[in-house]
Amino acid sequence: MFALGKLPGMKIDRPGMAIIGAVLMVAFRIVPAAEALRFIDFGTLVLLFSMMLVVGYLHLTGFFEWIAEQIVTRLKPRHLLPTVIFITGVLSAFFVNDIICLVMVPFTLLATRRMGLKPLPYLLAVATSANIGSVATITGNPQNMLIGSFSGLTYRHFIWHLGPVALIGLLSLA
Repeated sequence: MFALGKLPGMKIDRPGMAIIGAVLMVAFRIVPAAEALRFIDFGTLVLLFSMMLVVGYLHLTGFFEWIAEQIVTRLKPRHLLPTVIFITGVLSAFFVNDIICLVMVPFTLLATRRMGLKPLPYLLAVATSANIGSVATITGNPQNMLIGSFSGLTYRHFIWHLGPVALIGLLSLA
C-alpha cells in the first residue's frame, strides 16, 4: 500500500492505506470478517479520541496562546530552544505526541517570529522532543497505549521505568 501511495496520481495517506489494507485482509480471508473487530483495541481508540478532545478544548480556550505570550515576554532568545524542548517533551509524555506537535508548531512559529529567530532548528526540536518525551508514559503515543493495554502495566510502573530514559533524552537534546 505504501508503494502504491508513491505512484503518480495515487495520493493515499497512511490512514487511507491502513483502511485499504484492513479491507484487503478481510476480502482475501486473511482475517475472517467475524473476527476482524477482535483485532481493534477500542480502549486505545477511546483514549486517543479523549486526548484529542482535551487538547482541542485547551486550544479553543486560548490556553496555548496564553502560554506562548507568557514565554515570549519573559524569555531571552537563547533560552527559547531549551524551553521548546522541555515543554514539548513534558506535554508529549502526558498527551499524545502527534497532537502536541500540532499545538507546538504554531507556538514555535509565533515565538521565533516575535524574537526574530529562524524557525527551522526550533521546529526540528519540536519533532524530536515530542518523540523523546512520548516514551515516558502510556499516554505518550499510540504504541505505548497498546503496550500498556496488552501488557497490563500500570501507568506508574511504565513512567517509573521509561520516564528516566525520556528525561535523559531531553537533557541530551537541550
